Amino acid sequence: MKNPATKGYRHQALAAVLGLAMGLSNLLGYLMVLLLTRSLGPADFGGYTALSTYGVLLAIPAGAFQIVVARRLSSGWADTGLRQTSGIGSAALLGVVFFAITTVLAPWLIEIFHVGSAWSAVFLAAMLPPMMLTGCFQGILLGRQRLRQLSILYLVTAVSRVLAAAVAATFAFSVRDVFAAMFLATLVSAATGAWLTRADLRSLPRSAHGLTGEMLRSNSTLAAYVALTNIDVLLARHFLDPHESGGYALASTFGRAMCWGTQFVALIIVPRMHGINPTRTLLRASLLVLTIGLCGTVLIAVDPGLFITLAGGAEFTEYGSLALICVVLGIAWALAQVWLFSEMSTDSGVLGALTWVVVGVQSATIWLWAHESPGQIVGVCLAGALLIAVAGLLRVLRGRRPPDGARPELLVLADGP
Repeated sequence: MKNPATKGYRHQALAAVLGLAMGLSNLLGYLMVLLLTRSLGPADFGGYTALSTYGVLLAIPAGAFQIVVARRLSSGWADTGLRQTSGIGSAALLGVVFFAITTVLAPWLIEIFHVGSAWSAVFLAAMLPPMMLTGCFQGILLGRQRLRQLSILYLVTAVSRVLAAAVAATFAFSVRDVFAAMFLATLVSAATGAWLTRADLRSLPRSAHGLTGEMLRSNSTLAAYVALTNIDVLLARHFLDPHESGGYALASTFGRAMCWGTQFVALIIVPRMHGINPTRTLLRASLLVLTIGLCGTVLIAVDPGLFITLAGGAEFTEYGSLALICVVLGIAWALAQVWLFSEMSTDSGVLGALTWVVVGVQSATIWLWAHESPGQIVGVCLAGALLIAVAGLLRVLRGRRPPDGARPELLVLADGP
């Protein structure tokens, strides 16, 4: 029998490897953005980002499949009476449905987001089925605690996208061609995931009773966070002119980079929410996120124009001040991320529900009034994010603890595919 301490150290080491892989994947994702901004220019990059963001919102169920499949395959889930499953049957069906819907909507999507070719939306739609399946493959690997293989899958996904972006930049691809290249990258990810989980795919049922309902109940908070951090790009593309929306898209990437860079904090603190002093854990995590965010703000504030020029080229220099504001927005998003992820380890959905309300109110405010400039849009989003961050802080200061019966070992969190 293995020494429990040795087993624990090995698990911690593998978890660290997974964390490093996720961090490297995020860095590669940022590199992909840098390649595409220089290749497409502000107007086309804005269209690409808006349509991609629409895809991110539709791909929320992929993250949900990862979480639910991993839960059902975890060692502590058997006593619930729920059946283990790979989830690929439900994922494939949902992916095909989303593909059909997006393909039908393609003519309207290119009008709303000012994208030149309907084929861009069709290629995006084609990405959705493999993305859903990849979510299941990630869930299988996570549920089986095969963290080394899961790390490989994360890296393959990131590297394939960077290679697609590099090819697009080298050959001056159009937006349509970039989406075609990204579609091929998603096929590579899905094929890799299928290979890594081939034994489980043969033995596990493709679906199970109650899977859809479980996804809806368990992942509303995750969906709210994804909507909170992405809806602004869609609204900016619709209301601003193409050049401005492209500048906004790149500037907002600085804010999202703050979330990517601090996500490891949110992931680490979740299991500790079931410890002796979860309030202290959350406050320390929040202080760390705030410290990282302030350091990033000071760095960008030295010369915002320089940093956004390095990221996208001289065409984006005028959006340096907007990038700095977006970094502040990113700090608020990152703090909200800590609060929301900690809530996902409990049966509470209060902050998640508040986030949905904030998303609705800020979207309506921008749609009806505050859409004349990038500053108005980011200002409304900053107010909403700060509201969630303050609400989360107040809940923590009240000393909220996870309710009895919560299962820390069943909570798994995932990046979007």
